[in-house]
Amino acid sequence: MSKKNWKDQIKSLTDNDKGTGSENENKIATTAEGEIFLIDENVPNNVIKRIDKEINSDEINIPNEFVDLLIGKRTGKNSSKVSLLEMPIAATNILFRSIALVKSIQFNAKSRPLQLKLFEDEFKTKQNAKVSLAINIKDISSNVRSDGTVTGRREKVREAIDFLQYNLFVWVVGKNSKGQTVDTKLSYIESPSFTKGKVFFDMNVFWFEQLINLKFYNTTLLQLPKLLGNTRHVVFSIYLERFDSNKWFQWNYKNINELFDLNYSDANSLGKGFLREVRHKLDKNSLKSFQYRVDGDTIWIMPYEMKNLVGNSNVELKSSTLEKLDDNYFANYLARRHQLSKKKKESILDIIKTSNGDKNILKSAYEEFKKHCRRKEIKVSVLKFTGEDFLNKWNTFIFEEYKKTERFKAYPNGFPRV
Repeated sequence: MSKKNWKDQIKSLTDNDKGTGSENENKIATTAEGEIFLIDENVPNNVIKRIDKEINSDEINIPNEFVDLLIGKRTGKNSSKVSLLEMPIAATNILFRSIALVKSIQFNAKSRPLQLKLFEDEFKTKQNAKVSLAINIKDISSNVRSDGTVTGRREKVREAIDFLQYNLFVWVVGKNSKGQTVDTKLSYIESPSFTKGKVFFDMNVFWFEQLINLKFYNTTLLQLPKLLGNTRHVVFSIYLERFDSNKWFQWNYKNINELFDLNYSDANSLGKGFLREVRHKLDKNSLKSFQYRVDGDTIWIMPYEMKNLVGNSNVELKSSTLEKLDDNYFANYLARRHQLSKKKKESILDIIKTSNGDKNILKSAYEEFKKHCRRKEIKVSVLKFTGEDFLNKWNTFIFEEYKKTERFKAYPNGFPRV
């Protein structure tokens, strides 16, 4: 087999560029060369994997390259940018649900080359290789009747499928069964159908690989489209995940305009319009929101973690998810409030995730530290302690809490140190 000689150029900001400022506005991300796609429209589809299962996770891992495709892509040398930010929210639900279905088989080719080889052996050596996905219609778009019954809205699902089938696609150059070079349009959704409350569709191996090969990715809530109800706000929230919490970064307003397909005349109007609206939604409906300030043509943004979903009691998360979110919030809260380094924050998270007992010690020690600062005879601001000064003080309380445990008798020096 000869190596493919095509490039599909996607107009985006790469992860290493961090997307901050006008100097990065003309960056081009290019798909990897050397892949071979065996495609022949005159040969029947070869469905070699069917994925029809219940989704049992609250979170999904969204590949950044896939998000870049949604924000702005080129489908060939002579084509124009296709914006998908106006897609129906039901279409966004299909994207999220299809990512959730393949979560258990996602991998990183760089760190797991054997997994990539197994994928290539299974999918890329077969003509017209496809996977078949099944998604519950009620999970894509639904109505709640007066009696409480939840029903799927088939017309909204059809609209979403049509949008993805005709708008989310790439052109690739491959080989047909006769060895001839062919240009083929690969839509995200192929051969859709409905039955028994589900929608079924095929996906070409190109798109399947986009979902499972996590070169760079961010973890977000599966319910995000339902929570925000606006595709542009959903994509902005996902993009925000690329940046460190509690740190300011600068963004040129023209770059935000282009990236999210907006048309504001200046930074002030963009802030008062788009950013104010999306921040208000994220504060109430997401686990990460942001602060912003305007300085000329520059908009400074600082993401921060939320403790929990504030305004959506109708969205139920698993207890394990809530516990994980609470742990992440605790570590981020300490890092922001006491000016800790990213390394120290990760050290706190590592202790929390390793041992429930140590997690409880850390949290109770922090509560005792706050009580100590607020006592009438002391009256020292909690915020006075930062960096190593805070850690040294906190560790003394951690040791005192550790002394209350049974472990102290056997291991007097085994307390968790931060």
